[in-house]
Amino acid sequence: MKKLMYTLTMFCLVSATFAAVQGKTGTLKGKIENEKAKPIAGAEVRAMRSRDRSIKETKTDQAGNYSFELEPDDYTVSFDAEGFQGGNLVQMQQVEEGKETTVKTIRLEKASRRTSLIRGAVFDSDGASLAGVHLKLVRVPTADEEQERKHVGSLSMTYTSNSHGEFAFRVPTTRARYQVTATLQYYKPQSKTVDVNGSEAIPLAFSLEPVKK
Repeated sequence: MKKLMYTLTMFCLVSATFAAVQGKTGTLKGKIENEKAKPIAGAEVRAMRSRDRSIKETKTDQAGNYSFELEPDDYTVSFDAEGFQGGNLVQMQQVEEGKETTVKTIRLEKASRRTSLIRGAVFDSDGASLAGVHLKLVRVPTADEEQERKHVGSLSMTYTSNSHGEFAFRVPTTRARYQVTATLQYYKPQSKTVDVNGSEAIPLAFSLEPVKK
């Protein structure tokens, strides 16, 4: 009898602990579609926590849906899909304990048939990959365009590095120069310029130095 009571007590304690852990999370979910409102399966979705910049990753199912179980906080949602323009949601998404947060359906534009791919990774000074780095790409004048004082069309994209520190931008194949800036809290920002001329894959790596206290 005592053994039975002990077993029941332990079961209740484990159940209560499990329920408490479960209750400390909330759900963040949404859907990704193309321009014709058709679901995009296999799209990569990342949720970066505001407090510690930790990242959780998932992929959309056949219906284009994705879902995260996350600790309460504000999150930046970023996404990427083969053949489409990726990016970040401008507005942060708030996750509350025991509640569901539904993100407005994301519709991705198809990438141009011919694009150049600027891709790479971000590391710290010891060579460890850095997740949650904010990368911003902007179109800047080439040396010839500066000399001719030629007007340069505006183009800006943002990306958040994944859990391996990786990032990627798809840009038009026309000859152009871009500046990519990597920023992360407690690290010095770093900018690099990239020249694009035709359909190609361009590697780019950042090594961020910590800010001295």
